Amino acid sequence: MELIYSIDEVHPTRDLTSHEKVFLQGLAEYTLFLDKSLFFQVCNLQKHTELVLSGEKPTRPKFPARFYIEREIAELEKMIKELSDKMSERKDLPEENWNLLEIWKSQLKELEEALNNAEVGEESTEVLGRYEHNSAGDSKVILFVDAIEERAKKIPCDTKFLMGQVLLHEYFHSFYFHVGVGTRYPFHFTEEPMAEYGSLVVLDSVASSGSAIANDAGKALTYALGFIKGKQTCTGFTAAYGFGAYLYEKHKDDFPQLIARYANVSRLMEKCEKELREYKYMLYPKYPSAPWMENITYKKLETQLKVVVVRESVARCFAREVFEYLKDNDLLDCLAPFIRTQEKGNKFLSLSQDGIFCLRSLLCDNSTPPPVISHGPYIIGGNTYYLWFNAGWNEKNRPVQHYCPMDEFIKMINYVYRGLFDIQKTDDEYIMSYDVINN
Repeated sequence: MELIYSIDEVHPTRDLTSHEKVFLQGLAEYTLFLDKSLFFQVCNLQKHTELVLSGEKPTRPKFPARFYIEREIAELEKMIKELSDKMSERKDLPEENWNLLEIWKSQLKELEEALNNAEVGEESTEVLGRYEHNSAGDSKVILFVDAIEERAKKIPCDTKFLMGQVLLHEYFHSFYFHVGVGTRYPFHFTEEPMAEYGSLVVLDSVASSGSAIANDAGKALTYALGFIKGKQTCTGFTAAYGFGAYLYEKHKDDFPQLIARYANVSRLMEKCEKELREYKYMLYPKYPSAPWMENITYKKLETQLKVVVVRESVARCFAREVFEYLKDNDLLDCLAPFIRTQEKGNKFLSLSQDGIFCLRSLLCDNSTPPPVISHGPYIIGGNTYYLWFNAGWNEKNRPVQHYCPMDEFIKMINYVYRGLFDIQKTDDEYIMSYDVINN
């Protein structure tokens, strides 16, 4: 398979040297196998994403315009207030909350300083490559050869090494775009480090592959890792790129799952708005300054890689919405083997499994009129049932260490659906999600 490219007619540049062609060709031919039969290969992506070499030297601002920074400040101030209020009400919150508050206050100070800087929206950084797509489905990767050449001299390294990393980075944008479905525009603060991560993983894999360019790939990896880690000292949009180096150094062996999971959900992330905001202000406008901050940021990233299907702050509302989700996805029949009758004369039914979970008096069949306040109907195993939530579902009135229906409900979902879903209880809500790789 041949790497095909063209020269930008508006901003022409030189052609590739013979050494550059050999190196880029070797990278383009390499196949990185991932989970769920997914694979990354530049030559394969060229079926829909062309490669253009350009002499243009574009730049992008380090920060957005003042209007957007003001909006970010307001957003971060609101997040800080909400977390501070929660912490003043409860002193037993996890230590992570105190850490988050410390980080966000520091990031707020940086944004305020940036707003006072006369060059906000004007100070810029060089762009070495770009991925473009339009509504017609056309995709393009542009390598700004002149800019890459100048940057390589500053590193210093052979131009082909940096060119190879930029090629891989931009084609990972193409890969993530075409695997995912949903919104056209990815979330910058997740997409960029994941593209950097992918480029480092490919260079590492080629370096150990025994191919003709393995030695050069190893050199390119060394330069690329240093180049990307250097972005951790930047301020503004570029800081997030540096997280790609952390992902490579700490989670290199997880690449088949990590890249595939991100590719599947990369264009669905608007569904996790709260998590996106929290993650964003871990990496922007400054990179986390300590390892424990990076670890928290990674946990936020993992949360993004799951598709949230139900989230509610009230236990009974959450359980009802879970039943609705199971109903809409034809999954209710899985509960049929666990429906049990209770003591004689009791019209309510339980959902239970000896030694695993026990949800008492949750269901009512249609042999008698359902309670006035009930939900349904739900067809389970061919029979009709209604949901009924007794007073025990009101956690505010639940004595400590007594039977908790919500705890049993979570055990039930985990047992019946065998890890298909993940249910988390945060400080103020329940969240049920699923991992697309396990489906």
